[in-house]
Amino acid sequence: MSESQIRPAVQDDDEALGRLDRETWSPLHAVSPRPRPPYEPFFDDRHRPEEHLVAEIGDRLVGYVRIARPTPLACNAHVRQIQGLAVADSARGHGVGRALLRAA
Repeated sequence: MSESQIRPAVQDDDEALGRLDRETWSPLHAVSPRPRPPYEPFFDDRHRPEEHLVAEIGDRLVGYVRIARPTPLACNAHVRQIQGLAVADSARGHGVGRALLRAA
C-alpha cells in the first residue's frame, strides 16, 4: 500500500467524508444512533472544511481528523481539540491515523 498524503479538507470532500464517517461508525464510541438515510451533509455550520485534515492514498480518501476550538471563549482562542478521527478499515495498520495526528 502506498504512503498516505495529508492535506486540508475542502468542501468537495463532503460526500466522501460522509461515506467514510458512516462506514467507520461504531457503537463503541458513538453517542448517537447509527446514521440512516437521508444522510446529513458532513460539513455544516459547526463542522467546517477548514477544521479537518484528510488522508489520501492515491485518489482515495481514507481518513480524517477534525481539529476545532473546544469553546468560543476568547481566553481559549489558542486551544484546539481533536473532535473526530476516522480511518477506513482498508487503510488501518498502515500509519494513516498516526500521520493524521502528527499533522494535526
